Amino acid sequence: MAYAYLRRWLGVTAACGLLAGCGGPAPDQDAVDAVRRAQEEVTAAGSARVEATMDTGDRLASHSAGTLSWSDGVRGTLTVRVTGGDMAASTRALGGDPSQTRFLPDASYTRMSDTFAASQGGRHWVRRPHDAGSDLSPAGALRTLVAAKDLRRVGEETVRGTRTGHYRGSSDGQHIDVWIDARHLLVRRTQRSGDFTSTVHYRDYGAPAAAERPPLRDTVDLRDVADDE
Repeated sequence: MAYAYLRRWLGVTAACGLLAGCGGPAPDQDAVDAVRRAQEEVTAAGSARVEATMDTGDRLASHSAGTLSWSDGVRGTLTVRVTGGDMAASTRALGGDPSQTRFLPDASYTRMSDTFAASQGGRHWVRRPHDAGSDLSPAGALRTLVAAKDLRRVGEETVRGTRTGHYRGSSDGQHIDVWIDARHLLVRRTQRSGDFTSTVHYRDYGAPAAAERPPLRDTVDLRDVADDE
C-alpha cells in the first residue's frame, strides 16, 4: 500500500466524527429541539464507551472500540482492527492488527507495525493534529446536525435493545442519521458520503477514559511520513 493512501486512511479513521455545514429545505423544529436536547445531555455526560465501523467500499473496512471523553478536549484510546477490503493485507502489514489510536486534545496518535517503523527511522506512532476549530466529540456532531436545513424525524427504532428516536439530515454532501434514547442520549450515529460509511455506537455514558502521549522519539507527524513510491 502506498503511504499516500495510508495518510488518507489515518485521516478518515481519526476524524470520522467531524461534520460541516449544510443547506436545503427548512428543518422540522421538533427534530431540531430533540437533537439540541441530546447535544446538551451528551455534553454534560462527558464520556462514553464507543464502538465504530468504517467502510470505504471495496478498499478497506475497519472496526474500532474503546472509551472516549470530551469534557476538556477529546481524550481516550481505541483498539482498531482491519476487517476487510482490497487494501486489508497491506494495511495490516503497516498498521498491525490490531492497532491502537490514542486521542489527546491536540492530536490523535496511531501505533503502527515494525514494518512501518523500519521505513520511518524506527518510529512507530503517527501523529495527526486535529484540524483547527474541529470538535470530534459526539456533542460536536449533534451541534452540526442541529444546523442542518433538512433535519427531520424519521421515526422510532430499537437499537441494540434500546428504544430510540431516529433523526436524519445532510451536511456538506454527507448524509447523517442519529438515534436518541429516552434519556436524550445519542445511541448510534451513521455518516455516509459516496462509498464511505461510518457507524458509531455509544453506551455507558460517564465511563472513565484515558490516553498516554507516546514518546516523542517514537513519533512521526502524518505530514512527514516518508512515501514508499
